[in-house]
Amino acid sequence: MSSDQLSFFDRNDRERSLFEPKASETRPANFSITRTINAPAQKVFDQWLIPVFLGDWMFGPKVQREKVLSLENKVCKGGEYKFLINRKGQEMHITGEIKELDIPNSLTLSWIESIHPESESLISAQFNSLSDKTKLKLSIKLPVELAAHKESIKKLWTKRLATLAAKLK
Repeated sequence: MSSDQLSFFDRNDRERSLFEPKASETRPANFSITRTINAPAQKVFDQWLIPVFLGDWMFGPKVQREKVLSLENKVCKGGEYKFLINRKGQEMHITGEIKELDIPNSLTLSWIESIHPESESLISAQFNSLSDKTKLKLSIKLPVELAAHKESIKKLWTKRLATLAAKLK
């Protein structure tokens, strides 16, 4: 085999690597955010379950360019929730199920957005009481399909938690 033939194979390998998914995009992605909030654990926990509270920090113009259209949930283990948001002029449904509910210590929910209907994320929140403050640890598991969006999703949840903390000052 001549050197020209070898360089042909090298070039094909390089070009193929441009179109194949990166290893990091073929595995689920996880991240955590920890935030101390100046409110008791029960008060912080309630913000996650009561729709009128959710609309003040999880969605809406304080977080990004969006408007809350409706928020519904059934607060119990196995309970479902449905959020309808108008984000940048497009209606988006966010649905899921409460997988774990230990009031006021922990909450785990599935999370599916209508723009990625086959991609279910898992959101876990741990509420640790620190006298009159709460240390909130949020852990999110993203499916393979959303792994490439990890940084933007983390940035959005960081903004949401900052909005929640500001609301409870």
